[in-house]
Amino acid sequence: MAVTPKYEVVEHTADVGVRVQGATMAEVFADAAYAMFDLMSGNEALRPQVERTVTVDAQDREELMVNWLSELLFIFETERLLLSEFKIAEIDERHLRATVRGERFDPERHASNFDIKAVTYYGLHVTQDDSSWKATVIFDV
Repeated sequence: MAVTPKYEVVEHTADVGVRVQGATMAEVFADAAYAMFDLMSGNEALRPQVERTVTVDAQDREELMVNWLSELLFIFETERLLLSEFKIAEIDERHLRATVRGERFDPERHASNFDIKAVTYYGLHVTQDDSSWKATVIFDV
């Protein structure tokens, strides 16, 4: 049984964002992805029927977060895949490789809550303190 990652919605004028916290960098990146798709459609009804491997690179961890979420958004836009499982296999400050799973969007089964257009750098933070990792991400809706 999967445990629902915790995230907090961040209200922002015309946009919406999330704050996530986890024990590891991988957990924060996975939870941010989960939150994005949960905002878009709600993840509870999603079945992990389709699997993709995603690899992204960047100059720093903030750019890595934007590139990661943007790649997942691209998969949704081009393949209509709603993703609900995110297993990070490799991650460091400049590289991420993950296996993601989900299913094709079906308007009969899936809600369409938010139309996320882009992942922004506005208000973006990916930080580590003594006990945890935290991230704030704002989406253009």
